[in-house]
Amino acid sequence: MLGLDGGGSKTALAYVSSAGEVVGPFYAPGTNPFDRPEWEAVLRAFLSAHPAPGPLVRASLGLPGYGESPAFSARQVDICAELFSDCPHSVMNDVEAAFVGAFAGGLGTLLLAGTGSMVWAEDCSPQGGTRQLRVGGWGEGFGDEGSAYWIGRRALGLASQSLDGRHPDADFADLLLTPVLGEFPTQTALLTWYYGQTHARSAVAALARSVNDLADAGQPTAQIILLEAAELLAQHVSAARRQLGNPDLPWSYAGSVLGSRTVLGALTTLLGTPQVPALPPLGGALFHAASRAGFTTDTDWQARVRAPLLSTSTPQPLLQEQA
Repeated sequence: MLGLDGGGSKTALAYVSSAGEVVGPFYAPGTNPFDRPEWEAVLRAFLSAHPAPGPLVRASLGLPGYGESPAFSARQVDICAELFSDCPHSVMNDVEAAFVGAFAGGLGTLLLAGTGSMVWAEDCSPQGGTRQLRVGGWGEGFGDEGSAYWIGRRALGLASQSLDGRHPDADFADLLLTPVLGEFPTQTALLTWYYGQTHARSAVAALARSVNDLADAGQPTAQIILLEAAELLAQHVSAARRQLGNPDLPWSYAGSVLGSRTVLGALTTLLGTPQVPALPPLGGALFHAASRAGFTTDTDWQARVRAPLLSTSTPQPLLQEQA
């Protein structure tokens, strides 16, 4: 079975056997159609470069932006139908795939905060069956509050204020930007860096890792930024619980931002203890494919799949784009 986990900054791919043996993961740049004009070429080249190690019986692809734009979603479906014309396959939003992994097919609220941020929640419906909803995921033009992009953007804003004397933490800009720029930060150096990026959203999101490192070292402005991010992310979960009428609905997490001890600790205080994800997002796509293929995906299978994925998958220290 094939599983694919797309995202704004990176895309991950792996194969799994019915016994839970994993081949991969492999990585490519992001495949979000909203800000990656080359997403289709990246997806095609990625799958071509890493063919199945044996007969492929099922594929599940978690794609960023799926379900958010009729035109993009239709194109994603068409491409997958072409690439997997001889194999049953499923296309879903990447956050839904992460949800499947976190709860291993169960119910709850999944908070994903990587380059962007969104909640995917499912609970029992009073009418029977389940009710599904999403909160957030509007993109950086509207929100993505608490995401790696938001953290990086907030840090750049405060660093610019620090540089021209509008922020009292005069050291923040130097600590954050000198390693990035390779020189003492100035307006000219920072603007040159920013406008020289081939994909500014990923470059800004990558700064979240630096903010997290500074927060771990006790830097006060960095700590404040991460605590603000946690409060905004908690609002996503609270809104989902409120709309589903279940304030005790379990919550879990995925995405690089949740690799931050500061963020996860603050969220635990605000929301209660999270359920540790059964599988990371890529594991969710593999679980979905194996389940649809009719194979057993019990806790033993999950454990065999989880081990090789967690060594390279989120949550972990905040990620930069991988090629």
